[in-house]
Amino acid sequence: MGKKTASFIQVYCPELMAMINPGEWTDCPYFRGQKLDVSNTEEALKQIFRCHVQCDSKIQYQYYEDGRLVEKVEESVEDQDSLRRILALVIQQAKTTAKRKEKKILIVDDDVDFLEIHSAVLTHRGYHVITARSSKECLEELDKARPDVVVLDVMMEQFDSGFKLSKKIKDKHRDLPVMLLTSIGAQTSLEFSSNQDLLKATGADVLLDKPVSPKVFIDEIEKLTGSK
Repeated sequence: MGKKTASFIQVYCPELMAMINPGEWTDCPYFRGQKLDVSNTEEALKQIFRCHVQCDSKIQYQYYEDGRLVEKVEESVEDQDSLRRILALVIQQAKTTAKRKEKKILIVDDDVDFLEIHSAVLTHRGYHVITARSSKECLEELDKARPDVVVLDVMMEQFDSGFKLSKKIKDKHRDLPVMLLTSIGAQTSLEFSSNQDLLKATGADVLLDKPVSPKVFIDEIEKLTGSK
């Protein structure tokens, strides 16, 4: 079975001698020709439970809980209420992932490695990512891509490019969330009176110091996009 990164629920089918996904059960002797609609919770759980009972199938599923991947195999599910709870977890995660896929994140940084790493983190969590490597590219992508959040590195063409760019974005798109990522203090020994004063001056919504952990980064993105 291939590696999966999204939520799913499967059963082991003795007829096919393989783990199969709901919706791929067209060869099942009990449900031949039928596609299982996982969004129809009641119908889905009836079919999965019947397969579980009639074929003595194991039920395998995974979902995300507080950003942590949970993978389980149930040898036995006693009743449909137990299966309903499992299905609810999987369906909720699928809905959350679908919601995230509607959100576009524009990341602006002149560091290619940074762009690749953070793009991968966001893409893995279901976001659509657009990248830019300069202030000019950012402003061009802004109107073309219409992102839901802009993530800006501070030090690009100049040591304060991100600050200036954030202000330009907010002057034109007041309600567009902006996240600033910076190591400017560590690299220049500059000190700011407070993060709040800096946010007020630039119009940005969030200021994070580099390096930022993937969990903190995703948590802040989810807050800004309302994806939690």
